[in-house]
Amino acid sequence: MDFYGKVKEILDPVQGQGAKGLWVRRTIVLESFDNPENLIALDALNERCDKLETLQPGIAVKATFGIQSRKGEKGYFTTANLWDIQKL
Repeated sequence: MDFYGKVKEILDPVQGQGAKGLWVRRTIVLESFDNPENLIALDALNERCDKLETLQPGIAVKATFGIQSRKGEKGYFTTANLWDIQKL
C-alpha cells in the first residue's frame, strides 16, 4: 500500500531481543495532505530504520507499507510495517 503525506513525528529507536536475535524498531507518524487529523504510524524494522535518518517533520513523502495481523494470547493485533519511503 502507498500513503502520501507529511512527516509529523519520528520516534526514537526501540531495541530488543527476540527468538531470531537482536531487532530495532523505529516508528514514523505521517499525516495526510488533505486531512491533518488522518494519521498513520508505520514501524521501520532493522535496516529499514536507516531510511528515516534524512527525514524530519514537515517533509512530504510517499510511504510504501504492508499490514500484518497476528493472533496473540488476548486476541489479534495488527502492525503496519514500512517497506520504503521517498521524499516528494
